[in-house]
Amino acid sequence: MSQRLPDGLYPFANTRLPLAELRMMEAPAELEALILTAAEENGIELLRDKPVEIRCSALGYPDATFLVFWPTGEAHLNILAPKSAITGRA
Repeated sequence: MSQRLPDGLYPFANTRLPLAELRMMEAPAELEALILTAAEENGIELLRDKPVEIRCSALGYPDATFLVFWPTGEAHLNILAPKSAITGRA
């Protein structure tokens, strides 16, 4: 993500966490599909290189909110997630 977010509290699922505890990660396929469906149903346009806060509701994600970022040149959405939830980074 080329732009920096200001310090503050950001959404992850049903909570808000300080930016210092979060990192961007590629959204898991199931969550990405849920986010894309929620965006379409709610008339929210996911623009490249612009962070968007979106609320989703489904069986595995009841009333969940995510900060979504879709980088130029990438096929998949990224989400802001707790550092502890991110695995496999070099």
